[in-house]
Amino acid sequence: MLRSDDMVTRVPVLGVCGILAAALGGSACSRSNPARPSQTDTAAAAAALTASVGAPRPASPANRATIRNADQPVTLVVGNGFSTKAGATYTFEVAADSLFATTVQTKEVTEGTTGQTSVRLETLAPGRDYYWHVRSTSGGTTGVFSAAYQFTVGPAIALGTPAPIAPLNGAQTGLRPTLRASNVARQGPAGPVSYRFEVSTSAAFDPILIAGTVDEGTAETGYIPAADLPINATLYWRARAVDAANAVTGPPSAPQSFTTSMAIDLTKVVYLKGPDLSSWKETGRIVEIFQDGNAALGGPMCIKFTDPGWPGARWIYGGDDPSFEIFANQWYFARINGVWYGGPGEWMYRGAATCKAGQGTRTIGPDSGFGQPFSSWVPKPGELVGYAVSASARALPQMATVQERTDVVLLPWRDSSLQPLQPVHGQLAIEFAR
Repeated sequence: MLRSDDMVTRVPVLGVCGILAAALGGSACSRSNPARPSQTDTAAAAAALTASVGAPRPASPANRATIRNADQPVTLVVGNGFSTKAGATYTFEVAADSLFATTVQTKEVTEGTTGQTSVRLETLAPGRDYYWHVRSTSGGTTGVFSAAYQFTVGPAIALGTPAPIAPLNGAQTGLRPTLRASNVARQGPAGPVSYRFEVSTSAAFDPILIAGTVDEGTAETGYIPAADLPINATLYWRARAVDAANAVTGPPSAPQSFTTSMAIDLTKVVYLKGPDLSSWKETGRIVEIFQDGNAALGGPMCIKFTDPGWPGARWIYGGDDPSFEIFANQWYFARINGVWYGGPGEWMYRGAATCKAGQGTRTIGPDSGFGQPFSSWVPKPGELVGYAVSASARALPQMATVQERTDVVLLPWRDSSLQPLQPVHGQLAIEFAR
């Protein structure tokens, strides 16, 4: 007797993959473990997905920052946002309103590699508020905009050009001349203004010999070098206005040349027939000097200077005009046996020439009336002689007005009868001839 199982054909159990394989004549299923997908499967799946991105974080300028107009262009900086894919790009928007209805600039840049991304804006209109935000795009996903930050660009400010007052081209000065320039005009709400003065051996101002910055004065601003300048040197100076608070610097003034000479310490001068000038305020400046000790030409001595408006002193020595006034005196300084002597000479009155005759090489000493040793002094060609002008300085106190003077200028003595003389101050020579 046969068992039932002896009547059934044993067919191997192939399973679904086996059946499909038998039908298709090949392998229908891979051998991978479902719990551990293959790398090919993972990459393909990742590629099919869009990226996840997080918003960048604004870093600079800080929210509500104020940026000086001179510091433009503005650079925006953000901390990089999160992205599941590389190659993110950032879109920066700058608007004139917090709702970004009026966008003034849009910039798109590639994500930075240092953890931050930055973009440099074009110059923005000054004196306005601006708002900015940023978002990233990566792998087909565009993120949301970051929080909006606000900044203010300061107003436009411009400074004018100073006008040189003294010393002007060709002037003779001491070793520490007072450089003077007019104050400048402003455009916009400028802050406190100062002036930078520069002195150079070159009209191109390369190199700068000495420089200094001083606060603005009233109507004009002056600067005195902190150290002596080179002796007998032709130098150049200029000035420019500076608004440091707003980082604004104006254009420089026109360069002016001047020549230095040895200075006189007025506190050590022996004064003859006149007051001690060392305490008198310097309010005028000598502009030009013409001197020739040639007696045949009359021994002209001409001193041209800026008139500070010194008051007149009533003439006390008689004359046809009882209202006649003088307002200044020429001064001469001579170094005799190592000591400087000085005193006031010719009277000066407004409307007259600035020249005096009789100041020849052999007559300037006796003509001074200063007494010894000045009265016997005979200057040698090339010897340094000092010149100045002051308010009324003789017959004091009867003819006293104000205690003011010009600077003191030293020049080599000249005598065309003893040495060739090239007159470089033609205007004053013409004035004397009249």
